[in-house]
Amino acid sequence: MEFPIFHDPGSIELLLRSIFKTTPPKIVDQHYIIGLGFKRELDDGFLKLLLFLDLIDENGQPTILWKKSIDPEQAPLVLREAVVVAYGSLFHRFPNAYKEEGKELMEFFRVETGDSDPNVAYMILTFKVLCDLAGVTKVEHAVKSPKPVKETPAEKKPKAPKTKQNPAEKKPVDSPQQDGTPLIRISINIDLDDRSDPDLRDLVMKLLKRQLEL
Repeated sequence: MEFPIFHDPGSIELLLRSIFKTTPPKIVDQHYIIGLGFKRELDDGFLKLLLFLDLIDENGQPTILWKKSIDPEQAPLVLREAVVVAYGSLFHRFPNAYKEEGKELMEFFRVETGDSDPNVAYMILTFKVLCDLAGVTKVEHAVKSPKPVKETPAEKKPKAPKTKQNPAEKKPVDSPQQDGTPLIRISINIDLDDRSDPDLRDLVMKLLKRQLEL
């Protein structure tokens, strides 16, 4: 399977913000992407991303998801649904894929794609950025795990007592910025051990440094 790769994941937010405020055109092609103000060398990646998220079909025509996203209240839900469905195989393997350690995700994408470690690292970064933008961490329950097999009366185990959550332990919710736009927090976690490819380690460090400087 082919997963999207962006060497500049920050451009994803700019693209989605642009199209979600635009009336869907009849055809989405390179000319349309360039018209939004993006560089020509990135056009192909943007088109692949929109197709991967099912915002356009094989013919480049906007889908119902794009049309729903015009509504500002629906746009976050549309993106959330698109990301969860697009990465369905990953969420099936790891229901909380966004929280998985880098080494687990590296192994998954490497096996699924057979791609190089540098490309796999960018796949993970692209995935995590999309999850942040879509707020996937808030809807992890939407990805259901396989139902457990029912136990016979003899096999039933005593239930553990329920524990109440301390209100102080609840995670804070991101508040909007002063201009009313949502505050986006992007956290990237990729674990590489000492035996990792030195070139891959340098690549990841450079990429993280670049994102921190934005």
